[in-house]
Amino acid sequence: MASKLVSRAVTVTVLMTAGLGTGRAEPVSVPWNKVCSVAGARELSITTQNHEVVRIARSALARIRVRRTSMKGHELAALGRGMDKGLRSGFGWLFSPAAALGIVAVPSTLAWGAIAAPFCLMGDLYYKVSGTEEIKVL
Repeated sequence: MASKLVSRAVTVTVLMTAGLGTGRAEPVSVPWNKVCSVAGARELSITTQNHEVVRIARSALARIRVRRTSMKGHELAALGRGMDKGLRSGFGWLFSPAAALGIVAVPSTLAWGAIAAPFCLMGDLYYKVSGTEEIKVL
């Protein structure tokens, strides 16, 4: 029973990872005043023809690249920080008059980490393979 469950979980993880895609997309053509709206909240990299990343006039622009995702990466590290805070609070409560809270908080925090860790790992992997997208300014 347990091996069947693990086998299914691994299969689902592999299928989700395989669907991420790593191919380059074609540049998106947008008017100059729409560049920021197309870039949205994603990280923006502007490269001049001298290969410098600076603030420049539109005429000196060679290309604009944005990350294909608005994620910031480091999801697993953020989970670790959250678990650290939760475990510290839980263990602190265990040795106080609020011990009942600690008895609930410690196992809950560990379960949260065990369930969320694979998804955070997949988010970090997706961030790495998502790459960038080129915007062609009209």
